[in-house]
Amino acid sequence: MKQLKRQMECWREVILPLNSILLWERSWYPGLILGITSTIFFLMWVLEPAFLTIISVFLLVWALIDYLVPPVTSLLCTANGWTGQKEKKLNEICQNLSATILQLQSLWGSMIQIRNDRPNIYCAGIITCLVICMWIGSTINNLLLFYIAVNTLLLLPGFRHKGHAMSAITFVRDYLFHAKKS
Repeated sequence: MKQLKRQMECWREVILPLNSILLWERSWYPGLILGITSTIFFLMWVLEPAFLTIISVFLLVWALIDYLVPPVTSLLCTANGWTGQKEKKLNEICQNLSATILQLQSLWGSMIQIRNDRPNIYCAGIITCLVICMWIGSTINNLLLFYIAVNTLLLLPGFRHKGHAMSAITFVRDYLFHAKKS
């Protein structure tokens, strides 16, 4: 966590508002997230750029942000503006992020463990998942799939923070079981 916090030092003034948006600390933040992603994907749909162009533009924007954010934040934000409350919030963000990274590493380790201990089950599971992905990919437009995936990733922290994730899972489970009984 300390290493992660050290890496985010020059980004700390940007991370706090981004965290606030991702955790929906205001009621209109989910609409903001969906509006921004919808605008970007609408432009991609209208302009129909090549895949290489999309990747290049994304990496160009990322490089500019990476280059410009640290000096701009050091100019706009003074050292006196950083309070103990903001530091506490940054520590909390770093703890949550490091816990998520550890969960992903544990999941990866579990997959490797299953591959080594039960290669037949691993192979069957991977083949099943990939065949389902192939079927979904051939049925649904790729841009729509990517739009849904991006919005899901961006809205998931807010769902988890607000406790809506479990209620959504419960709703889907109840709906599926009710549909089977009917």
